[in-house]
Amino acid sequence: MFKLAWRNLWRNKRRTIITAASVFFAVFFAILMRGFKHGVMVHLVDSVLHSYTGYVQIHKKGYWDNKTFEYSMTANDSVFTKIKEIKQVKGIIPRLESFSLASSGNKTKGVITVGIDPDLENEFTELHKKIVSGKYFTNKDTGVILSERLSKYLDLKVNDSIVLLSQGYHDMGANGIYKILGIVKLPASEFDNQMVYLPLPLAQDYYSAQGRITSIVVDLKNPQDMDKAIRKINKVINSDAYEMMSWKEMLIELYQQYLGNEGSGIIIMSLLYLIVGFGVFGTVLMLIAERRHEFGIMIILGMQRRRLIRLVGTELTFICMIGLLFGFLGSVPIVAYFHFYPIHMSAAMAKSYAAFGMEPILPTAWQLDYMLQQVYIVFGIVLVVLIYPLYSVYKLDLTKVMRR
Repeated sequence: MFKLAWRNLWRNKRRTIITAASVFFAVFFAILMRGFKHGVMVHLVDSVLHSYTGYVQIHKKGYWDNKTFEYSMTANDSVFTKIKEIKQVKGIIPRLESFSLASSGNKTKGVITVGIDPDLENEFTELHKKIVSGKYFTNKDTGVILSERLSKYLDLKVNDSIVLLSQGYHDMGANGIYKILGIVKLPASEFDNQMVYLPLPLAQDYYSAQGRITSIVVDLKNPQDMDKAIRKINKVINSDAYEMMSWKEMLIELYQQYLGNEGSGIIIMSLLYLIVGFGVFGTVLMLIAERRHEFGIMIILGMQRRRLIRLVGTELTFICMIGLLFGFLGSVPIVAYFHFYPIHMSAAMAKSYAAFGMEPILPTAWQLDYMLQQVYIVFGIVLVVLIYPLYSVYKLDLTKVMRR
């Protein structure tokens, strides 16, 4: 049966190629459209998360709701060493974060003051690449780095001084005058308006919180392994003492935007699948119509209708598999190219992307799962649209077919 079906394909190469081409283009465009749609959203999420929050954070239980130093943690807790040993974890980034009142001359503004480990933070956010003036600091420095918009509002430049006032650990007063070592341009305007970075030891002195931190950012080797990493971290930490939050819990609005994008993507892809289904259906129906006389002769010569259905079904399955295989192989190089060499947006669009903290590019997502998903979906659609053509062969009216 398989041998006969394979030979039948190449009795009319043109017909086979046209039918396989309909499946080829279905898979090709499905993977390409999904690649761009998913790639842009993944790029947005990754840009936002790598600019500050990360995919996973660990805090002292109750910190996220209260955000006070009473819910801070000791920086040398042994549990953090165990977390670093987890296979999916690339590293951990400690932070001491709170709010301060920043002042310069007659201008005052509420700011976010963050104590960071310069080396670990730089590996995660690449903060040194965003420096537009001055230099990046080290753990031994006693100066600060300001975000660009904040520096303009306070009318401050490199080597100027900024006054910070806040409340420290155990309600201790926190105040100091610090030299500005650098100005950093953050892509997200929300952060660019209010960020002050301090070396972690300096921040701990400022807040009278020696040896303490407020959060740990867990850097992942592969963001797709986030759920797996969370499950393993949950086994390590004490849930009564610590709370672990993914970006979906910390950035609810961004997650809702992500879900909305996925929803709109499903609608768009559904329309494509509908077009694909009708395209393949019409092509197969024409193929069957061309061979009705041939099928009639085979039945008259004694071939059982069920065996004929199996034969035709095997032929169409072969054609479908050829189209699926070449559609997948044809789309992969293009998806890979636009992932590593994405489309760069024009100057006008670049400003809009910068407002959301995104690099102005349109990349495709380089993930095998969604590519195979499109192959499975198109294969399922093809199997469904084959039902009626095969049924029409089974119900073939020999008297009408043999009249010609």
